[in-house]
Amino acid sequence: MDAITIVLLGLILLGAVIGFYSRKNFKIPVLKLFPYFLLFQFIYQFVASAYSFVFTDNASNHFIFNLVLPVNIVYFGMLYHGIIRSTVKRRVVLIGTVLNLLFFVVNLIFIQDISFLMTYSRTAMSVSLVIFSLLYFHEIVTDDTGENINPVRNVSFWIVTSIFFFYLCSTLTIIFWSYFVINNEYFGTVMMRVFVFLLYSMYIAGMLLHRSAEGDP
Repeated sequence: MDAITIVLLGLILLGAVIGFYSRKNFKIPVLKLFPYFLLFQFIYQFVASAYSFVFTDNASNHFIFNLVLPVNIVYFGMLYHGIIRSTVKRRVVLIGTVLNLLFFVVNLIFIQDISFLMTYSRTAMSVSLVIFSLLYFHEIVTDDTGENINPVRNVSFWIVTSIFFFYLCSTLTIIFWSYFVINNEYFGTVMMRVFVFLLYSMYIAGMLLHRSAEGDP
């Protein structure tokens, strides 16, 4: 494992630790599961990195990421379903999550092999998460109940913003990956690592800045 991989893994683990410390301030049940989700992210990414760089000679670890993709789909679906208040929008999240899971199964059996990166399933999940994020942002903008706290002090806002940015930018990078490979593969790899670094950094920032509604001035 190179130094950048170790730093990124350390950042994920740090996020999980901070999450366990901060979870008592999270009022929404699905947010209390967020530290466990980060710990899960650390474990499978550590295993994937160790498989490729320690136990094998740079063997593909795509099958590991493919196996955990349904877990990510389910948790993200639960997350958006939990933080969005609109009944109609929550129904959209539920239907989108179920369709993503069904498409994963179809893609696994009939289209893409598990030994290669299942880009179709990941892209479908990414598009869904971008749409779910837009639904959340729309709810914030149109809210007239006064129940929303300052977004900067709301961990949900930070998480959704980071997910929106990461999956939008990383998906575009994957779509144009062949261009990066032809011209400069290193550039594409660096971009993906920057996106990951920003994703987990924003998670951490959100958890550290979060204040419950009762404590908001």
